[in-house]
Amino acid sequence: MKPPNGIHNQKRGGLNRQGLLIAIVLGFAVGIIIIQPLGISLFQYDQSGDTGNWWYLFKNAVGQALGFGDVDQILKNILFGIMGSSLALMFYTRKTIFQLNREKVGITLIRELLDKGENHEVEFKSTLRWDLRQGKVNKALEMVVAKTIAGFMNTEGGHLIIGVDDEGRILGLEQDYGTLKKPGKDGFEQYIMQLVSFNLGTHFCPLAKVTFYQFEEKDICYVRVYKSQKPVYLNLGDRSHFFIRTGNGTRELDMPEALDYMETHLN
Repeated sequence: MKPPNGIHNQKRGGLNRQGLLIAIVLGFAVGIIIIQPLGISLFQYDQSGDTGNWWYLFKNAVGQALGFGDVDQILKNILFGIMGSSLALMFYTRKTIFQLNREKVGITLIRELLDKGENHEVEFKSTLRWDLRQGKVNKALEMVVAKTIAGFMNTEGGHLIIGVDDEGRILGLEQDYGTLKKPGKDGFEQYIMQLVSFNLGTHFCPLAKVTFYQFEEKDICYVRVYKSQKPVYLNLGDRSHFFIRTGNGTRELDMPEALDYMETHLN
């Protein structure tokens, strides 16, 4: 299957004008009311032979910076304001570049997973809880997702992509969104984590990392599931079930099989 084009991270945080403006303004303010008084007070304290009251010198420098009393002070404020803005922009752009690089890695991974198709470490799910055939919510589908996550945790970990059919075609999450009390990505992520917490155990939630990507304006949910060092059981009613990944599916083991598997794989 040819990997789809045009995928990008839904949480993308590029160099937008609003972010740049906020960084510049905040940096300018920090330069005037923090960097300038700090530098001047430390210099004065050093000149006094470390015998003065530094806190008094600092408060006095803050008062002078906010006073805008003369041309010299205004020029100092401009100078330190520019210095603060420069530092803020440096941190802002470094953070943004790091985010963009991380997103590129994620995008490449998603393309590769969609291209290779399902296997023992990759599973596609069309929806989380919306039954496409019946046209309504089907709670059984949630348990299928929970089984898959449990199976990944009990094996070698894996990649679960929701909003994609078995052939890797993008379906999106809009129908699932409409079934949630809090529609959208945040509500969807919360629902998945609740699914893990209620059915597998709260202490296993850190092993499931949720990210959203978008293709042709359709969201998909990528869940990176990590291997557990302890057995993970799916709790259904008064019974606990043990699942593992075999081939491109999830299989339940009976008690003797589960005990043997745990002895050889989880110890």
